[in-house]
Amino acid sequence: MTTGPARTTLSRERVLRAALDLVDREGADALTMRRLGRALGVEAMSLYGYVRSKDDLINGVVELIFGEMPLVVPGPEPWQERVHRHADIYRSVLLAHPNAVRLVAGRPLVTERTAAFVESALADLRSIGLDVETADRVLGVIAGFTLGLVSEQTGAGRRTTSPGDVLDLQRFPHLADMAALGAMTPDRYDAEFELGLDFIVGGIERLLAEARTRRG
Repeated sequence: MTTGPARTTLSRERVLRAALDLVDREGADALTMRRLGRALGVEAMSLYGYVRSKDDLINGVVELIFGEMPLVVPGPEPWQERVHRHADIYRSVLLAHPNAVRLVAGRPLVTERTAAFVESALADLRSIGLDVETADRVLGVIAGFTLGLVSEQTGAGRRTTSPGDVLDLQRFPHLADMAALGAMTPDRYDAEFELGLDFIVGGIERLLAEARTRRG
């Protein structure tokens, strides 16, 4: 039975915060209206006064996550450093909410904060000379690379073993050399992420150079 005090203290913000806390603790599959209602001490139907549907709830959770990231604002540093800085922030926020990574991936831009973040990132990429289509593709590459690496680092498929733990590596000398490095560690994931960003930045520089050449 729903209690009066609990009902009066509910708000959309509190419902969404509780939903994100639930995902952080128990995983995305635990996010049901019934389970969330129990966490808040209310009947599941009470939640529909604050979220329209399960999909609206997930969109709100994703918006909270994007709210932890500052908008991309051009500054005095070179754009290459800005790409690294904001990608680093994006990754750090995802690592803080690893159970929510698959909720973030592929969500439509239907909330103000999420749209504002993407708008600011596109504006920055266009300010360095990319057309809107290329800027959208570049942003997609950065987001996909970051989501993929965080998913690997924190998910069930993370590289916590080395090939030598399960294979006879006599026939695979290069894998043997790699196995000598040991299992992936947070520091090695950091290095892999920075290397990937260097490749992306190099690709952007090439696109800009090609655009300048076409303009004559």
